[in-house]
Amino acid sequence: MRLTNFQGQPVIELQNGPSRALVSPAHGARLLRWSVGDWEVVRWPETADWSKPQKVRGGNPVLFPFIARSFHDNQIGFWKSSDGTVRPAPMHGFARDSAFSIVTADDSSVEMRLEANDTTRAVYPFDFRFEVTLRLGVDSLEVCYRVTNTGQEALPWSAGHHFYFGIPASERADWQLELPCRHWASQDFSTGEIQLRDPATARDALSNPDWIDRLHVEPDLDRIQLAHTSTGRTISFQDTSPQSGSWHCATTWTEKPDSDFFCVEPWSALPNAAANGFGLQTTRPGESLKISCQILARNT
Repeated sequence: MRLTNFQGQPVIELQNGPSRALVSPAHGARLLRWSVGDWEVVRWPETADWSKPQKVRGGNPVLFPFIARSFHDNQIGFWKSSDGTVRPAPMHGFARDSAFSIVTADDSSVEMRLEANDTTRAVYPFDFRFEVTLRLGVDSLEVCYRVTNTGQEALPWSAGHHFYFGIPASERADWQLELPCRHWASQDFSTGEIQLRDPATARDALSNPDWIDRLHVEPDLDRIQLAHTSTGRTISFQDTSPQSGSWHCATTWTEKPDSDFFCVEPWSALPNAAANGFGLQTTRPGESLKISCQILARNT
């Protein structure tokens, strides 16, 4: 394991041939940047505000235990547990704001861990162990999540990714996205309800506004690909989970018309899963579940 200073922060540097990644266990086990040669595949802004890392548009924030926006009785930011108690539900969960410990690390991989504590129990009253492992290949990055129920009652959860790919706004028309799925969906931000519709397309340029803030239900993860028509570069996904159907949703998003990133985000569930159950996992006491995916970045 190699520690380095990045923007004034101590981070882990992983390397495998031309592939290089920076990871911060102290900031939510967050992948900050991934490059293959001179290609910054997953980007991190040079002017990042480290006092508010959850607001930084870069890297790969780890989403756990509930993804996106949760609702209770049309109020955003709350969820109701099985005992009837209503609790706060931070947007995308608390993992991205938590400090992880380092379990093991070598030149090209690192395993990090978050365990239940007083802060997590205030919003999520369960005992758990959540492990994030990154493995770097010469042109690939695999991220594995393992959730273990260390308590005495069933553990409801979802987990996901938020990959910020370094695609400038000026190049969106030159990038083609292929993303086949069963349904398109969106969330009503006043009620939290999920609204389904038939997909309008499975392939189009990133400049198509229909991609923005789109939920893709039951995606074929192994067929998701971003392809740059000019250079031949491709970014593709593989589902490496031990069980099929682990990724119930893939979300496509960017913030503004001039944002120099585009996000493709495999999620294990839909937003508000604690209420609607779409993709929600329930792990029994003493059991673990692993979900994982791999990104391939290639010049074809």
